[in-house]
Amino acid sequence: MFVDKWNEIRTAYKLAKLGTLSATAEDIGVHRSTVMRHIDSLEESLGITLFQRNDKGYIPTEAGLDIMRLGEVTNSHFSQLASRLKSKEQILEGTLAITMVSEMVGIILPAINAYQLLYPKMSIELIGDIRNFKLEYGEADIAFRAGDKPTTPDNVVLPLLQIDLVLCAHQTYIDQYGFPTKAELSQHRFIALNDRPAHLDWNEWIYQHIPKQNIVVSASNQQLLTQALMAGCGISVFPRQAVLERKDLIEIPVNTDWKMSVWILVHRDMFTMPKVKKFLDILKEKKNESMKLI
Repeated sequence: MFVDKWNEIRTAYKLAKLGTLSATAEDIGVHRSTVMRHIDSLEESLGITLFQRNDKGYIPTEAGLDIMRLGEVTNSHFSQLASRLKSKEQILEGTLAITMVSEMVGIILPAINAYQLLYPKMSIELIGDIRNFKLEYGEADIAFRAGDKPTTPDNVVLPLLQIDLVLCAHQTYIDQYGFPTKAELSQHRFIALNDRPAHLDWNEWIYQHIPKQNIVVSASNQQLLTQALMAGCGISVFPRQAVLERKDLIEIPVNTDWKMSVWILVHRDMFTMPKVKKFLDILKEKKNESMKLI
């Protein structure tokens, strides 16, 4: 019951402290009649007289003094809580949860390192699950998603970069099947996604240029496709920067220009939070200069 009556308790605490309706109304920013209504409602709920009324004002009874002490302690706790929360935001202490497909992690690791150097009390939780986490339910603070621009209404959507994609194979595949020439390419083994969404040009290219029987592995998501590529099961597509950084991946030149857009999503209620804002500022500074902005 006291939780539901906090406004009335606060009013009673102020009235016991200040002694008059006018002073109380001015202090809490309400009309005199609101103060009277709060006191009447609280007394009725408790079944106890909290104040003696006279010409000089309102004098708290013993019960009224108890209410005043309760209100004073509660008000003090609220003030301390606000101060602690503000201080915590200023020093950035806590956890920042980031969700993305695992192939994107290399893009943001430099920003994470710089972020934690500046704010050592912040820990980073990386969520590499393939499902889209719901930012509106607090499942993550920041999401990185690839493909078409997300249209979720409650999220702030920011462009990050475009990633160049290239055809490649693992060294294990090259050792077993040889490096494909342009004329032999359609005879080699390929890996592709099961679905054929229109925005994935590279995936559609495989289906249009490679015979069905040579698409030897199909995957339901990018993570499974990547594992099949790394195991040497066939030829597929991977970010150019990642291929350049790995000695075991070999680019196979073709006359294509595939790109993948990467977007940052933050729920609108979290966008101005210091822990989020500071990370986004650092990420902007650390973007790979070889990548093109959207």
